Amino acid sequence: MNTCVQLASQSEVTVIPNTVIDQILTEANELQLKVYLYILRHQADSDLLQISKMADFFNETEKDIRRAVKFWETKGIFVLAEDEPQDRNPAGAPVQPPAVPARPRLSRDQIHQLSTDKEFSELMFLSESFIGKPLTSRDLESLLFITKDLGFSSELLEYLLEYCAAQNKKNFKYVESVAIAWASQGITTAQEAKEQNQAHNQRIYSVMNALGKKSEPTPAEIAYIQRWYQEYMMEADVINEACRRTVLATDKNRFQYADKILLSWSQAGVHSVPDIAKADNAYSRKRHPAPRRAAQPAYAANNPFLQHTQSDTDYDKLEKLLS
Repeated sequence: MNTCVQLASQSEVTVIPNTVIDQILTEANELQLKVYLYILRHQADSDLLQISKMADFFNETEKDIRRAVKFWETKGIFVLAEDEPQDRNPAGAPVQPPAVPARPRLSRDQIHQLSTDKEFSELMFLSESFIGKPLTSRDLESLLFITKDLGFSSELLEYLLEYCAAQNKKNFKYVESVAIAWASQGITTAQEAKEQNQAHNQRIYSVMNALGKKSEPTPAEIAYIQRWYQEYMMEADVINEACRRTVLATDKNRFQYADKILLSWSQAGVHSVPDIAKADNAYSRKRHPAPRRAAQPAYAANNPFLQHTQSDTDYDKLEKLLS
């Protein structure tokens, strides 16, 4: 008699695509499989999909979790939402990019069906008016992903397109990356997106002022600032202190100089102002270590004339005695 496996209960199930089982399963290692199942289980809760949360859950390093997600990204299953990093949330806590489902692939028949759908046709027209050209099949996939998978309302989509157009970014690859970043931060309304972008711009110009820059920030300068907040996870006060030290030290290449300071602090575990003093003290001890006492031979142990070190010597007194 043949024996088969039967589920004890089907009240709560997580569906796995057949392509994953048939084509990818044998290539994935244990952690990659665990991460995949975890993401499928919690894909409706972006907070649980943060890299740090998954690292804590599996008791693994964030680097290992990120590498596991990257595996699935290369297979077109998930994408890591970090194409457009958004610094920090309004409460000031660092936001780490979650993994989100990859956008769908559409057949010609599906594209034709969407074009006949009245509601989706209106979204297509809105999108085309902002980017200034007809949508490609890839653009339609992105639009469907943004509105269906990420749950963007027409109002939020309109502000998203308006925001990207203001950045002179009118390709849907950029639009999709911003949408993923907003979704990863839990943004669900146009008002929330506006408030978040206003706070983001304030941080950018605050750093520009701290470095004595009066011009508009270049893309490279913005990338530095985003790195300090997002990658180094520094508080605003720490970044301002690094900028203050930079201005006192140099008139040229200030972003590069400040980046070296913040990178060294990040490597030293500095993320808040109180940590800076500890890092300064450690650096000072490293550069100026305490003098070591020279080893004394055994015969000198009980000889009071020989029981002194260089640090105990009063050279002025010795010079007077010898003169």
